[in-house]
Amino acid sequence: MNTPQPRGGADRTGRPSPCAAVARALGESVLGSAPETCDAWLLVEHPGPWPAYDIPASVPRDVAEFLDRLPAFRIRPQLVRRPGARRPVPPHQIYVAYSGGPRGAEVWLEEREVADLRELFDLDLGAVSRGERPRWGTPRTDPVLLVCTHGKREPCCARFGRPTVRALHDAYGEPVWETTHVGGDRFAANVVALPHGTYHGMVTEPAAAEVGAACLRGEVSLAHYRGRMGVPAAVQAAEWFARNHTGAVEVGAVRPLAHVDGVDGGATVDLVAGGRLFQVTVRTARTGCPRLTSCSQGAVTDPDEFVLDELRELTA
Repeated sequence: MNTPQPRGGADRTGRPSPCAAVARALGESVLGSAPETCDAWLLVEHPGPWPAYDIPASVPRDVAEFLDRLPAFRIRPQLVRRPGARRPVPPHQIYVAYSGGPRGAEVWLEEREVADLRELFDLDLGAVSRGERPRWGTPRTDPVLLVCTHGKREPCCARFGRPTVRALHDAYGEPVWETTHVGGDRFAANVVALPHGTYHGMVTEPAAAEVGAACLRGEVSLAHYRGRMGVPAAVQAAEWFARNHTGAVEVGAVRPLAHVDGVDGGATVDLVAGGRLFQVTVRTARTGCPRLTSCSQGAVTDPDEFVLDELRELTA
C-alpha cells in the first residue's frame, strides 16, 4: 500500500515543509481545536532546557511526581520561562488558574513566588479541580499570556513561536511567558490567555500585538481563535460561528447552554451570544488534503475541519 505523500512543498533537502507552514499555506481552519481534557492550570517557572516529554531532571523527583498527578484532577501542568534573558531560580513564579470548563463557572487566577517547589504540596488540588479558589496564592486580575516555544517537542513551536513571543513581550512585557507544549503542532504559533483558557493559533509575528491586545482586554481575535480549553470541540466550533455571526468578541459574551452530539464529531448547540439565543449545528468534514500534521510525530493525515450546517436565532 502506498503511503500518501504530504502536500505543501519541500525544503531544499527534499524533506516535507514544516507542518505549520503547510497549514498556513492551505489556510487551514483552527476553530474547535483547543484541548478538552483539562479545566485548570498550574504554571511553574523553569528556565530550561525542557525535554520533549518528561519533567526536567533538575526538578526534584517528588515534585515531578506531584506534577504527573495533576491531569487526574483535570489540571494542566506547564513549565514557563521569561522570553530572552531568563532569571535564575529559585524563586520560582507560580500561577494557578481555573478556566471554567464546560460548566462555564467563574474563572480565577492566583500567583505566588516560592523558594522551594515543595511548597506546591500545600496546594489543594481537589478545590482547584472543583473550580474553588484555593487561596494558596495572591489573586491576580490581569491576564497572563503563554506562547508555546517547546522546540524539542515540536520544531514548528520554536520556529514560529519564538518570533511571536518576542513581539508580544516587546509590546506588553510582564504578562508574557514562553511555555511548554500546549497542543496543536501545526497551528504554531499558539497563544493561550489565562485565566479564561482561550487558545489562538497561527499567530504570526505581525499579528502578535493585535491578538495580545485582544486577550489582555478579555476578548478573542476571531481570525486566530481556536477555542476555549475544557469545552467540547464541537461546542467550541459552534461558539466561533455564533461569534462570527453576531460580532461578539468578549470572552463572556457567548455562553453555551446545552448540546446534543451528532454524527462524525458534530453537534447541535444552544447558546447565548451577545444577549441573543441561538441554535447552531456543526459537523466535521475532511479537508481532502493529506499532509504532515505534526513534524515531531511525522504524521501524515487528512485532518477534519468543522463546518456550519445551520445557525438560527431562537425566541426566548
